[in-house]
Amino acid sequence: MAMDQRHRLTRRHFAQGGAAAAAFAGLGQRASSAPFGPLEKPRLTLGIPLDAASFTPVYVAAARTWKPHGLDIELISFRGDAEVAQALAGNSIDLSLQSLDGLINLINAGQPVRGFYAGFYQSDFAWLAQRHIKQWKDLKGGTAGVSTYGSLTDQLTRYVLKRNGLEPGKDVQLVQVGTTASMLQALKAGRLALAILSPPFKWMAQEAGFSELGTQLDIAPQWPKHAYLAKTKFIDDNPNTLRAFLRAHVAALALARAEAAMTVDILIERLKWSRDYAQRAYEETMPAYDARGRLPDAHMDVFWSIEIAGGAVTQAWPDTKLIDDRFIKSFDDWAG
Repeated sequence: MAMDQRHRLTRRHFAQGGAAAAAFAGLGQRASSAPFGPLEKPRLTLGIPLDAASFTPVYVAAARTWKPHGLDIELISFRGDAEVAQALAGNSIDLSLQSLDGLINLINAGQPVRGFYAGFYQSDFAWLAQRHIKQWKDLKGGTAGVSTYGSLTDQLTRYVLKRNGLEPGKDVQLVQVGTTASMLQALKAGRLALAILSPPFKWMAQEAGFSELGTQLDIAPQWPKHAYLAKTKFIDDNPNTLRAFLRAHVAALALARAEAAMTVDILIERLKWSRDYAQRAYEETMPAYDARGRLPDAHMDVFWSIEIAGGAVTQAWPDTKLIDDRFIKSFDDWAG
């Protein structure tokens, strides 16, 4: 894989943490000798679709908890959900952390892939419009930007337009813009009436005076944003490795919550954001994790209604079709 398609994360990029960080590292060292046995595959590759604040526990794990748990993991950032899904399907990575939309697409394509841990509940998109647009009805006749057709940004935008009495493609034209950064630029240039933006671009748009018409929180306070995925054979063949991997994830999440300053520094280094934006991202992101890795059951009906409207499925799937929950059910046995 070409180097311009990925960004490698190494522990040497980060400064040493404080006393609490050391305490968690010590916990990780003890955890590596847990009674679930030797690791079948301590060297792994993990792919994420892009770099974003919602991956904070992964960045902290790379800096602090993977190695003490006996793991040597290469973290690879791809150029979108479809690319990381292709890498998982083609066996060029062992694990991915990506959207449930990507998982559904893989299953629909006949790939033997399942999620084995969820717990990422970020509902962090916002819709920003031109300054003169103060209500959804004012969008009629305008254009709305999405990353690509069929993407989550496309599905969410169609859903929120219909919810506010506007018919996508008739009242509001949807156009593919690409990255969130490109979407903000198109909004600033006046080429879009509306854009769906994630951090930090939604904050940049707010600061520039664009009108916020709504947020993803209005649709679902908790969204099933990411899940860890693997081939079913990999899950079957490497249970001890995955227990250690998830134990390291839980330790990283606890460390991130305990050591805010250290975690903000990691976000600044990884994402190249200002300290202000990294701090805001930390405060917005950290409450939206479930350490036990469950799906947000109270809000899955909204997720499935959007998937059905987008044509990905014809009806809601049982959780077992998405998630192999053996590690979620046995959390108390391996988490420590």
